[in-house]
Amino acid sequence: MLRSLLRPEVAVRAVLKRFKIGSLDFRLDFQALEKNQYAFGVRQAIYLASKLNHRSVSVIEFGVDRGAGLLALELYAAEYGRRAGIDVEVYGFDLGSGLPSPSDYRDLGYVWKKGAYTMDVPALQSRLTTARLVLGNVADTVTQFIHMDHAPVGFMSFDMDYYTSTVAAFEIFRAADRRLLPRVFCYFDDIDSDGHQMHCEDVGELLAIREFNEQSGPTHKLRPTHMLTSPTLFEAPWGRQFRVYHRFTHADYNSYIGA
Repeated sequence: MLRSLLRPEVAVRAVLKRFKIGSLDFRLDFQALEKNQYAFGVRQAIYLASKLNHRSVSVIEFGVDRGAGLLALELYAAEYGRRAGIDVEVYGFDLGSGLPSPSDYRDLGYVWKKGAYTMDVPALQSRLTTARLVLGNVADTVTQFIHMDHAPVGFMSFDMDYYTSTVAAFEIFRAADRRLLPRVFCYFDDIDSDGHQMHCEDVGELLAIREFNEQSGPTHKLRPTHMLTSPTLFEAPWGRQFRVYHRFTHADYNSYIGA
């Protein structure tokens, strides 16, 4: 702990984060944002959308809690979108009334319990400017969403804690080609362990990912990014929590995006 505090970039990061000095990219390089992984995901979504000549793209947060993440996502979408000349639609999916009861051991009931993360819906709604809250059981709301008219999805954050809720959210991958980019950056909040939460491929989000890949056939997969370097100037531990959804049969999967 003391060694990390003595590193120069840690002190610089604290100043940049507190006083919001520099551009969004500059602060992201120092990991001096509230949600660095969200800024990175939005930037990647806009990059691919622009390469494929889309004028708009969607980004999604599954599991909104009290809204800090959705507000950050809205901010990054506005700034990056304005710079690229692309409209970024922001959606936040949540039950609103807190976590339901865990279904079984796969939902990690020793970590999370019923009623946690209850949202003050009116308070959050009053703070949002462009982001749209989609409230209700994700098994229902996602099924409705994939048939709605929205820009193709390019980034998603999965923070629904439970295995069962994550599996339900994966219904988003049943959307038509026009509703998804051919490669979608996906951040999973609950796949890194600590002394309390012990994640593995038999429970939680990691199980949902494993089963999806086993059951999806050869046409689409969720795979690690296998990045050779850190996604930011300094090592970013959250880079391990990204997967990319590949839809190999997408009409634009092989569209050239090089220089």
